Amino acid sequence: MRPAIAAFVLLTSFCCADQPAAIPSDAAAVSPAEKRGFLDAICPGHATANGCAVCPAEMPQSAQTWDLRSIIFGHFLSAQSDDALVAGTGCEDHAHLMSGAYLFTRKESGWHKSWYEPGANADDCKKLTAADGRDLLACEASDMHQGIVDEFLYTMDPGEDPARQSDDGPLRLFLDVLDSLGSCAQLPDGTVRAGAIKSVSFTPDASGGVRIVIDTRLGKAAVPDQVLEKCDSGEKGPLEIETVPVRYEFRFDGRNIVPDPSNPLKDEFGGAAAPATTYRLAP
Repeated sequence: MRPAIAAFVLLTSFCCADQPAAIPSDAAAVSPAEKRGFLDAICPGHATANGCAVCPAEMPQSAQTWDLRSIIFGHFLSAQSDDALVAGTGCEDHAHLMSGAYLFTRKESGWHKSWYEPGANADDCKKLTAADGRDLLACEASDMHQGIVDEFLYTMDPGEDPARQSDDGPLRLFLDVLDSLGSCAQLPDGTVRAGAIKSVSFTPDASGGVRIVIDTRLGKAAVPDQVLEKCDSGEKGPLEIETVPVRYEFRFDGRNIVPDPSNPLKDEFGGAAAPATTYRLAP
């Protein structure tokens, strides 16, 4: 039986938003020589041990550096192709998560660059084999806007030509969790929220798909303005919001990630719905 709203008060804790990545990453451990080969192709003459000393030509910024974050090998273009998604950060704007990734494919003469995808964040991704034999990715990332931390899960298709994509970009969101506690920020509904994705598991099912179970901890409380002022100034210790466990389940059907119909409802912002709990100022 999934955790029900009525049972939330039985298992509570106080927590904050700083959490390690929950996705079991499929990023490869590569040798310095192999890493340098990709970087020399991305920024010829400007490669460093872990990135580029100048922005690569495909990126809009010019006064920054580009840092390599992950390399994921897979069959992205076809079930038979040998490909590599080389992802990094820097030289992109906030709207693109300051991230982007290059798709390389192996040919007889070695690795060849296929294209660059702005906004493709592949720091923490798990490969999922699609019905056509290609690899797709289920990933986790986070962002902050006006003091609100947004931790989210999404799918990405590295083998899809960016020129043929819709205006939505490369990320296909399937769950996000909001947290405003770290900045003592009040949301439009008058509450302060604490939220974190604690774990994401992937289990093959009998029908050939993959069951995805996401465990989160969520809570929200109406906090008086005078308490928020103390929180923001650090007076009387940090503000804490009580959180409770909330589980979401999805299924990868070979192409899409489909939500379980019995999942908890989403909130007015389209994210995981945080139940009403309590707050306190730590002593």
